Amino acid sequence: MSRLRLYTIELTLVVVLAAAVGYFGYLGYGLLTPKFVAEPFSGERAYQYAARQMEFGDRSAGSENNIRMGDWLVEELRILGWDVVIQPFSAPDGTPARNIIAIRSASPAPPQSAILMTHYDTRLFADRDPDPANQIQPAPGANAGASGTAVLLELARTLDADATGHTVCLVFLDGEENGGLTGWEDAAGSAQFVQRLENDLPRCRSPRLAVYLDLVGSGSQRFYAESTGATALTTAIWKVAAELGYGGVFIDEPTWSATDAHSRFSALGVPAITLADYAYPYRDTLADVMEQLDAGSLGRVGVTLKTWLERGAPF
Repeated sequence: MSRLRLYTIELTLVVVLAAAVGYFGYLGYGLLTPKFVAEPFSGERAYQYAARQMEFGDRSAGSENNIRMGDWLVEELRILGWDVVIQPFSAPDGTPARNIIAIRSASPAPPQSAILMTHYDTRLFADRDPDPANQIQPAPGANAGASGTAVLLELARTLDADATGHTVCLVFLDGEENGGLTGWEDAAGSAQFVQRLENDLPRCRSPRLAVYLDLVGSGSQRFYAESTGATALTTAIWKVAAELGYGGVFIDEPTWSATDAHSRFSALGVPAITLADYAYPYRDTLADVMEQLDAGSLGRVGVTLKTWLERGAPF
């Protein structure tokens, strides 16, 4: 075989190899930078997110279980392509805690944000349990903790941020559940979040609205309007729920009030509400376990919020 022919064969092989490397590099780039594809909100997937949280055990602020679960939450949000900010703080008694904030902006970047909040911690004691012997045990926190976090995680997976026209800030609050206990203030996590919003989170610091979720997964859920929240915001979300066929669950009658995360935004003049089933009978008891949750209930909340947000969050 002549040297010229050998050289031609070698040159051909080099060209083929270079083309193959380029092709697989192109495929790899596509894998590293996936294009978002809108998917429907899945109540079943949200239920699985709740079950995964419960596997960590009780998750009171500062506990090993809380830290492990928070690390998992951060990893999940980053896998889903959100920018994640960790906001550490300490309770008055020195207990360490951290808020976790996931951020995604519509394109082009909008001037205002939509803030959706929940808490991922559980109460240090099940002090509403009817059995005094149980009141020194930590609360399991299925509906009071895992449910709201599950809904926001499934929104992180499915929400089309471009369609919202906002910078969407999903806020997972820590240290929110220990109000009234020694060394804790009411809604400590949301206090830190609001106080540090300007400096820590420039993309979230011009909120157009804030919605706080709690106790959203019970099979017998009923959402009555909270009386101190922004009426127009409540009406808009409850109207979407009615259009989706959930009017028997979202009942636009102000029958209760609460001072919680939404109150801190209301005090700043930001329209804010709490969406919660505060009639849930097992809150802060040992009976607040996974069996109380229902995938359909989680789905109703998630589909309502996703639909409303992707319409531009009108109110």
